[in-house]
Amino acid sequence: MYQAFIVVLEAAFVVVVTSLVLLLLYGLSRRATSSFSGRSAERRKPFMCGESVHPSKTGVPDAGVYTTIWKNVFKSIYEALVIKVHTGILSEWLFWMILFMVIMTVVLVMVV
Repeated sequence: MYQAFIVVLEAAFVVVVTSLVLLLLYGLSRRATSSFSGRSAERRKPFMCGESVHPSKTGVPDAGVYTTIWKNVFKSIYEALVIKVHTGILSEWLFWMILFMVIMTVVLVMVV
């Protein structure tokens, strides 16, 4: 029984150390890329084959209908998650997945 507990603690320790190393690498990559990445107003403008199209004349694709419903029904949650937190940078996903993995590791260690 005691030996199984030690094995679980060792596995949890390895996961935590791996998570911390990945988090450190993520932080270093963010620092290195922050100088040439940033928010742009251009990504909000519609782009259709190089033509300048007014936003009111653009159609709504099927995926946009779901997003519109989400924005209108859950407006406060959408603003908190997408507008304030989401940056559109792929490396942000890595941070959230590492954070999720650390939380799950802590929960599993506490339960087991």
